Order: sequence, then C-alpha cells, then structure tokens
Amino acid sequence: MKKAKLLLGFLFVCLFAGCGKEEPGTSLQMKEVTLFEHAVSYSPGADSQADAERVVDAEGYYIVNDMVYVMSDTLNIRSEPSAESAMITTVTYGTALQRTGEGEDGWDRILYDGQTAYVSQAYLITVPIQEEREFTFSQAMLSIVDTSRQIYSYDSMCEDLTQLREAYGAHMQLNVLGTTRDNRNIFEVVIGNADAPLQVTIVGTLCGTEYMTSLVCMKQIEYYLCFYETGNYRGLRYQDLFDQVAIRVIPMLNPDGATISQEYLTKIEHKEIQDDLRRWFEREQSNGGTSLNLDNYLMFFNANGNGVDIRKNFAYRWEDAESTDAPGSGGYKGDTAGSEAETKALLHLLANEPQNLLLAYHTSGSQISWNFGQAADVLEKGKRYAEALGAIMNYESNASSLESAAYGSLCGYVANEENVPALQLQLGNGSAPLSLNEFNAIWNACRESWAAVQLELIATQ
Repeated sequence: MKKAKLLLGFLFVCLFAGCGKEEPGTSLQMKEVTLFEHAVSYSPGADSQADAERVVDAEGYYIVNDMVYVMSDTLNIRSEPSAESAMITTVTYGTALQRTGEGEDGWDRILYDGQTAYVSQAYLITVPIQEEREFTFSQAMLSIVDTSRQIYSYDSMCEDLTQLREAYGAHMQLNVLGTTRDNRNIFEVVIGNADAPLQVTIVGTLCGTEYMTSLVCMKQIEYYLCFYETGNYRGLRYQDLFDQVAIRVIPMLNPDGATISQEYLTKIEHKEIQDDLRRWFEREQSNGGTSLNLDNYLMFFNANGNGVDIRKNFAYRWEDAESTDAPGSGGYKGDTAGSEAETKALLHLLANEPQNLLLAYHTSGSQISWNFGQAADVLEKGKRYAEALGAIMNYESNASSLESAAYGSLCGYVANEENVPALQLQLGNGSAPLSLNEFNAIWNACRESWAAVQLELIATQ
C-alpha cells in the first residue's frame, strides 16, 4: 500500500508540474494514461438480476421482485393492465411499490395491500426517492473553482483539478486522454461509478473562444462532487443517480485554442506554433480575411494549435463539410478526418466507453439542438432528452435540422456514426468570448442539468 501511494504521488507530481509541458521541439505523442483509480461506492448486490437470465411467467410478465418508485405527481393503481380498467387507488410522487412483474406492453404488475394490481411503466423508476424533493445548496461550500475572473485558463483548470482530486478523490477519476501540439493535457473527469450501466459524456471548449464552457463544466464538476452524498434532484439522491449513470467530462478539449484566444502568443511554448500563427494572420490579412491587428485576430481564434477547426474534423461526411483552403483561426477541417490529437483523444474514449448520450457545450443562443439527420429512433431519443433539458434550463429545444451544418462535427458523428443521441447546448447569448457577466445566468440554467439527464436516461431504459 505504501508503494502504491508513492507511485500515485509520483504520477500526480509528473502530471501537474508545469502543467505537463515539455521542451519545445520534442516529439509529441498522444498519451493514454489513467492517473488515479478509485473504488467508487457502488455494489449491485447479490440479488441483482442485471446479468441473470430473465424468466417469463404464465401471464407474460418477466418475473421480478423489486421496489419501484412513482415519478409523477400522482399515479393510478388499476385492477387490470389497462387505462380503462377499474381504479383501485391513487398514489403520489415518491411512493414505493413492490413490483412482481415487468411487462412489455407498458404495464407492470405490483402487489398493493396484499392484492395484485397494475401500474403504467412510464411513471416508475428503480432509484429510491426521498420524501424531501427540494434541495437547497450552499454556494459558500463551492470554494475551489473561481468564477470571478473573465479568463479561465488551462493553468487555472490544472490547479482546480488538483484541488478537486484532493478534496473529492473518492468520487472521481482523473484521466489524461491525449496531449496537444503545444503539449497540454486533454483531461477527462469521471464522476461516480465508472462502470455504471449508463454513460454520459460532456465536452467543453471545442472552440478556442468558447472557454466559458470550461468554466461552466468545472463549476458543475465541483458542485456534484461537493454535494455527492448530501444533494438530491427531485428527491433522488445524487449518489444514487451517479451509481447508475456515470458522467464523463472533458472540460477543455481544445486547450491550445483557448490559450491562444486568452493569452495570444505569450503562453505558446513552441516557436513553430508562434511562427504559424503569425503566418496565418499575415495571409488572412493580405487576402482580406481579417482587418484586425495580431492580438485581436488571436482573441477570436477558434482552431487548435495546428490551425484546424475541431468542429469540422470528425468522420461524419467530412468530405462534404465546408472548409477554408488552409489552416487559420477557424473553418479549416484538416487534411483528413480525425487528424487531430484532440479529435483522436475523444474518438478513443467513445470507442472504448459505450455512451448513451453526449452533450457538446458551445456558445451562444440559449438553445439545445438535437436534429443532425440521424436515424428515427436516435432522433426521437435526442428530442426527448433535449426537451427534458430545455424544461429545466429554460432553453429552447431547437427542432430544426442541422444535418448539412453537422458534416464533420462531433454531434453529427456521434448521432449518425455511433447511433447515440447527441445534444448541442448553445450557452449564453452574446458573442464569443462571452462576457463574465453572463456566467451567473448560464450557471443557474446548467446547475441541475446533469441530474435531469441522469433521471431521464434511467427512466427511459
């Protein structure tokens, strides 16, 4: 055990010393390193039927013996599995019911007051619901991620991840999925049971100017870790939600782009990248692509350190994606699909951790898009999740088809190639980079969004 602790400490120091920088000019290779492993508090128990062969009884119900809980304000208990059958009674939100049969026609069989009865599956959940449905959190307890500064940098994120891991390491894993051209780490934070049956991935800062999304992701990470054991959503404990639905967060997929947008050339370590940035600026200035000076040009930089726009680099109809002719501040889709370290890191995660939903944080517009031309069943799920999120966030659920605009995009790839629902969340209302004045409204909209998604996923399985 002592050797294990020393090894973890060594890895920790290596990771954060200098935020993972190496000397300019050295070769950069994508890393796949799991830095910390934790035994998360999750145990299905000996009576779990997850892997057991299911048995159908004479009535056509799968035989179960478990507790289910009412999700709607009221639920009618009926004498037969039909909305036209006699009603025995009505129960309220959170009522625990003993289930004896799981049907395939939308009805479950229960035992109520010693007699067989039936209820609609649509309003049941297997996660226990507490009597208290309201959770009032203490803002003062969220003291790690500083939301008072306009610039939320890669270095700030490194410091915050260090402190979050020290404070809440029992409920999170911290992984490095890859490294960028300027040798910054692409971090993944896993909250809850990493082997949970349901998985959600959330991605921030695909564009350099959208670094506000990293601040939102990191504050949400802190919030759910801080109240992991004490908080609840509509009476469902956060801990129970995270047992069944793991949240995987990549808070800053494009740290080189964010650093360029925030710090211009001052924090770029490799001289070759500095030279490329100047050359791209001079080319765009000469051909009329920009009228800005160099610093202002870099302030609105969306691409990565190779001048490739990550939003267009994924292998969904990449050849049809609109693109500029050469690398620059944004719009260039790359020489080939999936060419970039950032893209490769995310694709590797998606390939090795089967997903149930992906959320891509962007700015702005205060809306949620879900229609990327995918198959009907994936489209319907995406619509349901978007509407559930829209209701809690007070954002518009945008039904407009974004199929052609999604060529080469992350959401287009996930929805069409992986057949997994993907949502594009357009946070805030101003132009990127968003003003810090918008953070509080975005935070209030997003705070409970992960729990809302977890509940919707559990309810639809």
